[in-house]
Amino acid sequence: MANALHRLKFPVTTVAVSFLMVVGALTACSGSTNGDIDAYCALVEDNFEIGLANSGIELEDLEALLEVSPDEIANIVEKLRNTLADIAEIDELDQLFAATFDPDALVAQQKFEIFNADECGISVEAIAAALKANQDLIQGELVQFLEDNNISSLWTGDVNISLVFDGLTIQGAQVTFLTPSEQGQALSVCHAISLWMYALKEAEGSILIFEDSREIVRRNASDTKCVEV
Repeated sequence: MANALHRLKFPVTTVAVSFLMVVGALTACSGSTNGDIDAYCALVEDNFEIGLANSGIELEDLEALLEVSPDEIANIVEKLRNTLADIAEIDELDQLFAATFDPDALVAQQKFEIFNADECGISVEAIAAALKANQDLIQGELVQFLEDNNISSLWTGDVNISLVFDGLTIQGAQVTFLTPSEQGQALSVCHAISLWMYALKEAEGSILIFEDSREIVRRNASDTKCVEV
C-alpha cells in the first residue's frame, strides 16, 4: 500500500490507517516450498490494486511480483505482465480492445485471483473493498478541504462532487449543480477543486462542471485553466 500511495504523493494519514484496518482482517499467507510465498503475498497486500481488473496497476508492480512468484503461479503472473506491457504500447483502438479482452488474459486473471484467495487469503472482493474504502477517504478529504476553507459556503446552489479514479490514481473530478447556478459559481467550483487536486494532490485529469446534464465549465489538465463551455 505504501508504494501505491507514494506514487500518488498522498500524505500517509487516515488513508493508510484505514487501509491497514481493512487488510488486518485478511488471513496470513500460507507456506510454500517453492518461490517466496510470503514475499509474494506481502506484495499483493501492499499493492492491493494488484489483481483487480482495470485498477491502474503499474507494470513495475507485476515485474516485482514475478521475481518472487512461486512456480505454480509464475506463468500466470508473467502472462498478466506481458498483457499489460502489450496494452501500454498499442495505439489502434481495435487492437487495444482485442488485447484488453484476450481470452487467455482473462483466464489468467481468474487463476490469479483464485491463487491469491487460496494461498494468501486475499479475495478479489476484499481487494475491491479496500480500494473503495480508500477512494471514499480521498473523496472525503476533498469535501473536508472545501469545508475547512469555507469554500463550499459560497455556493448557494446544491452540488454533487465525484472524483474519478483509476485504482488509487485520481483521473479527474465531475461536479453537477442540482439547482441553477449563479453567475461565476461554476468557475469558483472549478478553481477550488483545481487548488486541491493539482496543487495539493499533484494529480492530473480533467474537471468537468455540469448544470443538470449540460456541461458549463471545464478544465482539461493541470497546465490549463478553468473555462466556460
